[in-house]
Amino acid sequence: MAVPGSWKSLTSNGEDLVLAVDFAVSGRPQAGFPDFAALARPQFSLWETLPPAPEEDADMTGVDYVERWAEDALRQERPVKAVMGYCAGAVYAAALAERIGERQGVTPALIGFDPEPPRGDVICHHFGTTMEGMSGLLKPEEIAHAQQAAARALADETDIKKLGDRLLEIFRDVGGAAFARVGLDAKRSEEFVATFGLFLHFFVRGSDLDPTEGWKALTAMTSATPTSGLNPLSEEARADRVAKEIRFSVEHADLLRTPDVATTVTGLLS
Repeated sequence: MAVPGSWKSLTSNGEDLVLAVDFAVSGRPQAGFPDFAALARPQFSLWETLPPAPEEDADMTGVDYVERWAEDALRQERPVKAVMGYCAGAVYAAALAERIGERQGVTPALIGFDPEPPRGDVICHHFGTTMEGMSGLLKPEEIAHAQQAAARALADETDIKKLGDRLLEIFRDVGGAAFARVGLDAKRSEEFVATFGLFLHFFVRGSDLDPTEGWKALTAMTSATPTSGLNPLSEEARADRVAKEIRFSVEHADLLRTPDVATTVTGLLS
């Protein structure tokens, strides 16, 4: 059976379907669901979200993302066993599980890996990491300039969507100069900018959704990174936020490539 355009098949090991929400991009330091699938060897089919094309994305909201993913998954008429989400993807996962549950009559299990709502400091951290990852193209002073500009934007903007717009403009200015320096034409340069824009949109448009009720049914896989997921919260607050929390002594970036995590999740879903 063909996989619909808003999804990518990571495994096809059974009729039951498990959906994973993340923004996958090559070269990122954080492990992704392909790493998880390689460890888990699940006895179910695992699909991961794909972003829309840039020309389709411009006017979409977080609700639109969920509806697009849900419609494509439900069209297959296969039982959705669970929905998983990484970081801010867990916000979308909660809405997606609810939407699918309404249609199939049974709400899928909900699992989050360091689940957290979109936060300005987190998106600025991702921006800084992206700049550092372009060290082969950017001069050190350009990276520093971009990171300083991002810090100013974070201080200025209380609206996370406006912060995302500011970060995209910084990326276009700094990245565009670097792309031109290595000989990329304007069209190819804009494609790189558009791809980064899709990531920013995925992150900030999660703010259109309120996961509070959905997360009451969520099982959280928590890393040891103090700033990630539920870790910034008090013990009382984190206990109220989700149905169950399982903690691991690994960094946030390694959560999806840790064997104990993969074994725990497959056990929950078996």
